[in-house]
Amino acid sequence: MRRAFSLIELLVVIAVVAILVAILLPTLATARESARQAACLSNLRQIHLAFEGYADLYKGVSPGLGRPYTTMPNWAVTVQTMFGAAGETSTEQYATRLVLVCPSTVAWYGRTLTRTYAVNATGHSGLSGDPDDYDNPPAGRSVHARIRLIQSPGTIPVAIDSAVVQQDEGPPPTQTSGVLDFRRAEHVARIGRVHATKPGKPGKFDAAFYDGSARTMKEVTDTFLERLP
Repeated sequence: MRRAFSLIELLVVIAVVAILVAILLPTLATARESARQAACLSNLRQIHLAFEGYADLYKGVSPGLGRPYTTMPNWAVTVQTMFGAAGETSTEQYATRLVLVCPSTVAWYGRTLTRTYAVNATGHSGLSGDPDDYDNPPAGRSVHARIRLIQSPGTIPVAIDSAVVQQDEGPPPTQTSGVLDFRRAEHVARIGRVHATKPGKPGKFDAAFYDGSARTMKEVTDTFLERLP
């Protein structure tokens, strides 16, 4: 005769399975985040490549840093166009799986997003001594940085993880902040610290730099405060 499991044996098996699940779940979560972070760093490097391609075509300047926000030459629309997206506006081009979306940010907020990075516009936000204001450019024009004149490209960010913020005239709910000036405290607060380390610890963020590198960082460095030429 086949002997069935006793109640005690079943409870022991269930307890062992529960212990194994408790051990494995953090490992699996860490592995998933590592994969998401690798995809994020790859996205940022591609954004840099799009900036370089644009600069090659337009005498060494960056794509538009701010307005117009939904059409060329805005930086995000330019990136999409460089990688073959159909359409002429962000409404037509943006999707949930593209170079402009960090999977860690999507996991962090738990909802669909269509753009999760911000471009560095330090020195072009209309503060004292700035030559222009990306939010208020001259009529019919846009604001650009002369990226071929950057002296230390390995320390100056091109683009960075950003956060969803509430602004009167900010981006729609499916997009994070799109432009940051690191001299402004309220802009630094919009960095997307979406790459978890340990429970209770501040998250990290990814950034791409003008030398083509991309890395994960804990804090903004002094070089982030340098004005773009």
